[in-house]
Amino acid sequence: MKQVVIENPALNSPFEVPARHFKFDDEGITNEVVESRRSGAYFIPIARPKMQGKRLRFETEWTQERIRPSDDINRVRAKVDQWRQGNHVGITKTTQMHFRRHAMCVVQRDLRDERS
Repeated sequence: MKQVVIENPALNSPFEVPARHFKFDDEGITNEVVESRRSGAYFIPIARPKMQGKRLRFETEWTQERIRPSDDINRVRAKVDQWRQGNHVGITKTTQMHFRRHAMCVVQRDLRDERS
């Protein structure tokens, strides 16, 4: 398996819905950035034993057939997206205050960034 070094793995803001991700292929993760949110999934590693001298070493293969979608995660993401688009229906007063404070911090950060 080839080794890929990603200098800056943080592609997305923690305050926004992820919009980009690193692509995986049969070799593993790549440096290629895909302009969409990755669907929720997990990888089933099935290690093949290999002898390295007198030591047993396990090597896994990254293949598409070992990727399984996480239906629960994708269902929750869809519900949260629906909630966001519906203007946060059912939100409590405490959460409204938190959102207002957060929005003010984002505005202040953007102003600071514009000045520097």
